[in-house]
Amino acid sequence: MNELSTCQGRYEENEPVRLLLQQEVNADRADWRITHLEKAIRSGTLPVCGPEQEMLLPPLKAGGYGVEVRLYRHGRPLTELSTAVNVGGSTVRYGFLCDFGESESNAVAALARYHITHVQFYDWSWRHDSLVAPEDEYQDMMGKQNSLPVIRQRIDECHRRGMAAMAYGAVYAASREFREVHPSWGLYGAGGQPLIFINTFYYMDIESPWRDHLIHEYLKAVTEVGFDGIHMDTYGEPKTAFTEDGEKRFLKDGFPALIRDTDAAMKRNGVQPHLIFNNVGTWPVEQTGDCPQDAVYMELWPPMDRYRHLRAAVQKAGNHPVVLAAYPAAFRTDEPDRALNSQLLLSFAIAMQGATQLFIGEDNAAVTQGYYADYTRLTQDQALRIRSYEDFFVRYGDLLYDRSLQDVTYTHFGGDNLEYRADVPCSVDGDPDRIWILIRESRTRKLISLVNLCGIQDACWNRGKDRPVPQHHIVLHILVDQEPAAVWYASPDLNFGRPEPLPCTPSLHPYGLEISCEIPTLLCCGMLWIG
Repeated sequence: MNELSTCQGRYEENEPVRLLLQQEVNADRADWRITHLEKAIRSGTLPVCGPEQEMLLPPLKAGGYGVEVRLYRHGRPLTELSTAVNVGGSTVRYGFLCDFGESESNAVAALARYHITHVQFYDWSWRHDSLVAPEDEYQDMMGKQNSLPVIRQRIDECHRRGMAAMAYGAVYAASREFREVHPSWGLYGAGGQPLIFINTFYYMDIESPWRDHLIHEYLKAVTEVGFDGIHMDTYGEPKTAFTEDGEKRFLKDGFPALIRDTDAAMKRNGVQPHLIFNNVGTWPVEQTGDCPQDAVYMELWPPMDRYRHLRAAVQKAGNHPVVLAAYPAAFRTDEPDRALNSQLLLSFAIAMQGATQLFIGEDNAAVTQGYYADYTRLTQDQALRIRSYEDFFVRYGDLLYDRSLQDVTYTHFGGDNLEYRADVPCSVDGDPDRIWILIRESRTRKLISLVNLCGIQDACWNRGKDRPVPQHHIVLHILVDQEPAAVWYASPDLNFGRPEPLPCTPSLHPYGLEISCEIPTLLCCGMLWIG
């Protein structure tokens, strides 16, 4: 295999960049180039000494970068490879681990190749009410075998590879035994019956002494096991419940205080916490969005299963880093090619909104439903193609995750809006058999993203898809203040994701200056930018 990959999910500023070069073409020289958006900023040459070696590149400032390598033997070019480098920044790229029984694993190294910055250790705990096990080897509440030494080993690996290790901790789940000892801490239905999830986890009242008990357990996970923070999970239901005494609880009212109290308790104990709270179906992000956390995290389920719901979810989060837990079910339910097509469309649709997706974990696996341990292993071809998209999102992260860019699609495109026009059928909502267009801009930059849904028969993001019908000669017309020096286009489907300048033609328009530019080919996804 000829491959260039990252050794860390995220690099710190002024830290040398370590990459792994694997090659089977007997190269003796590698010419490398680092790019930032459309500009080449560094280049050099290294000797190639074998089929596998580390490449050490110079430190970089915070941002997203492309890395391109051309291999030679005796001066003759052999092949080109590329990856991306994620340095510093606040964007959360979330992955998962859930196998903690065997010490030998390539899982953390695999996550680094997808540029993961935060890793959710899913179902690592002994009990949801007693997170740290009393013994090294134990079974969790679902019967999965775990090992504390293995968990600590995985945490150390995450730290060496630039990732934060997040301990899964449900905010209101307890074992039957614990609830029976503390019945007044539980939550009950209108008929007085204890509330239970999948006949295993008993709901607890976060406005009772359970809150202090839970925060104490979170602290133990950080101080005794070595985690960096907590993934605060919820199940999305119930929305309301009752105490043992019949007092009604509106659960959304208690979540913000729980997040803030956890943050404060960590800081009092000398911990700089990393917190992520699960807003299931976006509920109740209006209450929790401004709480101290690394990103606004939303887990999407039906009825939020259409492409347009991705935008709706992101816009609920305000001006915060956003992670969408959008699980690509097609890897479990459909043919491999259709599953891959679906995921490529989904991941780009999320990135163009300025968000990231939780779906990848373990050793090249995808989570396709709510219980992460039932993941689906990707084929090698699927993994390589998905990684090329993740490289693209990192390479152009300073565009895609620029929170100064505002979504102006509804107000600037289509109907009576003249700021942006297209000569091909487009949709602003991800309708089938159209090009889905999304436009974000600031006072100094314009970003136009395109997803090819031509030939696609439905707008459900979690269903398998045939490959879109390629589109050619797509002409866009854009009102500008002055003629730009260049308009750039890039696609993860073409030319290693490299940016290409697009010729543009200026013309006078009743509202000012308009430029027209032509995108030669749109296979699956692409974007152009000005400024």
